[in-house]
Amino acid sequence: MNRRDFLVTLSAASAALAFPVAGVEAQDVEYLRALERAQQERPPVLSWRARIAPKDEPGIPMVIHGRVFKSDGRTPASGIIVFAYHTDRTGIYADRSKGPHVWRLRGWAQTDAGGHFEFETIRPAPYPGRATAAHVHITLEGSGLPRQTAQGLLFDDDPIVTPDERSKSARDGVFGDVRKVEVRDGVQHVTANFRIASGG
Repeated sequence: MNRRDFLVTLSAASAALAFPVAGVEAQDVEYLRALERAQQERPPVLSWRARIAPKDEPGIPMVIHGRVFKSDGRTPASGIIVFAYHTDRTGIYADRSKGPHVWRLRGWAQTDAGGHFEFETIRPAPYPGRATAAHVHITLEGSGLPRQTAQGLLFDDDPIVTPDERSKSARDGVFGDVRKVEVRDGVQHVTANFRIASGG
């Protein structure tokens, strides 16, 4: 089980993590606690369209067009809360003095009847000095659906995306996490599909 799959499984029980669990790395527990803290700031009313980066945030404008499906990969999942966060144009999540797992650029949307959601934001940058491609983190939750980490969102024009990441994305087809970037009127657009994990 890789770390992402591990977190998908573990995040379903994140609210109950009041103490370290045997076999669970401290950084994973810390991440899940931070994720839980972030949800305390979720707006009380959500729309299928939302904003992650403020309008005056420096960077290349980007719109993420998303759609969530049930585990069968065919049925649109309505009413799903989508939480997304990413780095700024310099590859930083937030001022490091604020501690680990603090996400300044973050947003929430709730899927419409067709499973659609949309985020206006900027294009994130890779972490400084590290060979990790720029990406957007996505989590899903809803009525009867414990929070789960969806596949990430990578960009096909990013040279840091590895051959393995591209191969896996190709195998996953329409649910692959390496997505094409299209530019329209100076704004980058990315379209991605997400599938609720089995059992959700």
